[in-house]
Amino acid sequence: MTQSDIGLMDLPVEILYYIFNKLDNVDVLYSLFGINNKRIDNIIRDQIFSNTLNLTRIIDNTLIFNRFCNSIIPQIRSNVQCLTVDSLSIEHIHYPNLNHLKFINFQRDNCLHHFTDQSSADYILRNQITKLELSNIDHERKIGTLARYTETVYVHILNYFQQLKYFAVPKTTTYGYPGLSLCHLPSNTFSSRTLTYLSIHVSTFADCLCLLDGRLKQLNTFIVKTYSMDTNQSVAHNLDDLSNMKYFSFIYCGLIEEFDDKIISLLRRMLNLKKLTLYLRVKSQNQFLDPISLINEYSMDMKQLQSFDYYISTENNQKDYSHHLCNNNVKHKYLNMNREVTNIISFGFNTVTYHVFTVPFKFAKLMNIGNIFPNIMFNNVIELWIHDVIPFEHEFFLRIAQLFPLLKSLFVNDYAPLSYVSNQSSHEIHSSTIARYPHLSSLSLTNIGTRYIEQFLNENKTNLPCLTSLRVFYQYLRIVTEDFTREATRHNCVNIKQLTTYSYIVGSKDFHNYFPLLNT
Repeated sequence: MTQSDIGLMDLPVEILYYIFNKLDNVDVLYSLFGINNKRIDNIIRDQIFSNTLNLTRIIDNTLIFNRFCNSIIPQIRSNVQCLTVDSLSIEHIHYPNLNHLKFINFQRDNCLHHFTDQSSADYILRNQITKLELSNIDHERKIGTLARYTETVYVHILNYFQQLKYFAVPKTTTYGYPGLSLCHLPSNTFSSRTLTYLSIHVSTFADCLCLLDGRLKQLNTFIVKTYSMDTNQSVAHNLDDLSNMKYFSFIYCGLIEEFDDKIISLLRRMLNLKKLTLYLRVKSQNQFLDPISLINEYSMDMKQLQSFDYYISTENNQKDYSHHLCNNNVKHKYLNMNREVTNIISFGFNTVTYHVFTVPFKFAKLMNIGNIFPNIMFNNVIELWIHDVIPFEHEFFLRIAQLFPLLKSLFVNDYAPLSYVSNQSSHEIHSSTIARYPHLSSLSLTNIGTRYIEQFLNENKTNLPCLTSLRVFYQYLRIVTEDFTREATRHNCVNIKQLTTYSYIVGSKDFHNYFPLLNT
């Protein structure tokens, strides 16, 4: 047999397993099931190719979906343990060994009825599902009160899934879904004797304390996000030790206006904590606040702590910063760290922001960095805010594109005088130096002149194939686009659906041709 005679069916079993594992298992099953080859058939019937299924990938293709339901699924039904569904495919979950459900695009008004005794999958959902991931796309402004939403959705789900051990509501956007709100509900609300893992967004820090007041006694992993540090003084919280807690992740998405010890007090209750993750931004009010001292306070009493990932930034008055910090001091403090840690110092209007974080950077959002930042990959960041007193040049945006490969939202501001003259050469930038942002969908260029509008909309400088939302001053936009006739800036505008301009737009033929997808 010559090399040219070798086909897929001739490859060793080990290589076929390797190849099929690199492909989507739904594609493998659909393409190879029933081809009358016993060797291939034995391989793809292996549980490794059918223990996980994503039906949402094929629900829109009636031919493929019907073949799966009628021909393929009956033969692999007992293998399926993890299933991804939406409101259109959830009725097709009759699998005897299913225990892990991923429900995507969940909306209360359209999907909640699936979690009732009227559902054809009622028995499996109630009695078999131990792990539930719910991608919630409800919007907080459209759901009524958070307390009512908590009762009708989160509390109902926890009561309905009687064997649930793992419940996660992953964030699908940078701003998130309606948060859990418990403060004004009875103390036994959202309680469980089986739940050991919870990942959720809560309305306030007080709701975080409610979840740790004894109603979830078996909880050992708690991943929580919030936008408010309100503790609701009218509610008395159980402050017993949390001896079962092994992993705690706390992400505060806003800016803490005044630092206090309530987070430290909570951590001191977790006597057996082994893994800790913190994301905090703190504003100093009256004196310099050093993030290193905060890190020491958070970790000093945790004798069993094995892993500590963090991002902590403090925003200080520029005068306070100059009196308390110098580069040598920063370096000396880092020498005593047990793992790789780095810092960024950025300058705003009369303020200095001091960022300290572990590497790799594990968080989705990074705010207020400037021209100088470390040459490391920020693979998890999808939302970035940049500002500086020194204007950004093209090379800076090239670095951002390279080191933030999954960036979806970018906010640009600088505090440089408008009289600043760019150091960038006036000759045309070579195509190989174009800053490419393949995932960037939202761009905000406010409180600045035409410099950055030119940087981002000129296709000879930046490539933005997915840009759908632009925030910019209208008069500057007109200048850069030459009253919406310039070809060099047309391509990066063609997919924009949302344009925020902060001023009245005078409609014109050229304007509407420039933004053909704009929602009006």
